[in-house]
Amino acid sequence: MSTSSRASSRLQLISTDDCFYLVPTSGNIDKVLEIMKFDCQLQLVDRSKVSAINGERRDCQLLIGLIRLLGGPYLLIGTQHRLVGIINGHEIYQMTNYDVIPFVKSTLHLTQSQERDNRVYLAMIHRVLDTAGFYYSYSYDITHTKQRLHQLSTDNNGFYQLPLFNRADERFVWNSHLLREFVAQPELDQFCVPLLHGFISIKNITINGKLFTFHLISRRSWHRAGNIIRY
Repeated sequence: MSTSSRASSRLQLISTDDCFYLVPTSGNIDKVLEIMKFDCQLQLVDRSKVSAINGERRDCQLLIGLIRLLGGPYLLIGTQHRLVGIINGHEIYQMTNYDVIPFVKSTLHLTQSQERDNRVYLAMIHRVLDTAGFYYSYSYDITHTKQRLHQLSTDNNGFYQLPLFNRADERFVWNSHLLREFVAQPELDQFCVPLLHGFISIKNITINGKLFTFHLISRRSWHRAGNIIRY
């Protein structure tokens, strides 16, 4: 069962006064995602354009998405992760740290009331992302059960030719709203990775002398973001 259409793993974020650049650092990819800070315009540019750019550079693992608040747009990225295990040769990660980066340097354009509300909204974002249990894979669809993936693989409907984000079960994609502007441009598919919330454990166990790999995946639906875990 194939789960191809791999998204870009390992990124470098370059920040200048005018733009963010997301540069894939794994694989032979000659295009870079340019995000204009002024109007949030998204486009691919040649890697050669950013090779000599002076800007703040930092490594990141995941583009979580973009959100607009009263203070302006904010870019959300996953900065650290840990390897949970491997399913069918595909690495599964848990996000362990992130950053919320403003497009504008100050919020002096806001009124006192707007500034207060903006801080509240930012605190809400941090409260969600600080919750343990965000998982993703660059090449494997963890939003569907293995039974469902097997069924889809036998339907011969071109499912696995779709980009990873487009074939995910949207009920369990917690960054679907944050990535909507990126997903709207098919050429940016390689930067769109579904972020799942729940619990994943991958263990090797031995029963009667035979080695098995045990996968436990629970999925929390963002449609019902209470205390219930959906399986």
